[in-house]
Amino acid sequence: MLSWLTKYSETKSALGDYLGASEALLHLHAGLLIFFLSSLLFRRRMRSVVPIGLVYTFAIGNELIDVLTPDYVANAFGALLDILNTVAWPTLLFLLARRRLLRG
Repeated sequence: MLSWLTKYSETKSALGDYLGASEALLHLHAGLLIFFLSSLLFRRRMRSVVPIGLVYTFAIGNELIDVLTPDYVANAFGALLDILNTVAWPTLLFLLARRRLLRG
């Protein structure tokens, strides 16, 4: 299992290096991609809890994988920022889509 975690971590780093993108930018794009793809694949509107729930699940799951990776340096603030970078825009889009539902 540890080799899988290490390989996952190395793949994320290689993707960032290949694209020339910072980790924060990768998290931002991953969150939006998960939000839009899950909305399309599951045929749910963006105001549904399914797409936003998957974004939060993947964001937290990714950070749990990072913590379990052998070479991970513990940094709670960094992990929190990663989660916030992943969920920020999808959450705003979700709230915007639910605006009419909240008003009645």
